Amino acid sequence: MAILDIHNLSLDFGAARILEGIDLAINEGEIVALVGESGSGKSLTALSVLGLQPDDAHLQGDIWLDGQSILNAPDTVMQGLRGRKIGMVFQEPLSALNPVMTIGDQVAETVRIHTG
Repeated sequence: MAILDIHNLSLDFGAARILEGIDLAINEGEIVALVGESGSGKSLTALSVLGLQPDDAHLQGDIWLDGQSILNAPDTVMQGLRGRKIGMVFQEPLSALNPVMTIGDQVAETVRIHTG
């Protein structure tokens, strides 16, 4: 059984379809990289899995995390999953990382927040 299972994911902004028919399954122990040209939808795909897509985006399809459907999960549910079961390393270190803290402290902070 896949830990993350995405079926036929599509994302629209108004009449513009940005993502279409994304299928992806990640099994336990696998390491997966999402690669593609600039503007191909890598970031929007990852943000959609985390429930962080822009407010005006319309999602269709299925996203399952550990057997739980999360495509339209409420924010309270997603907050409980982010950092504990799923996370994202953002691609722009200047906006994602605090230069005053070590990277180890920043990673540990996420673990502390979600595990007490």
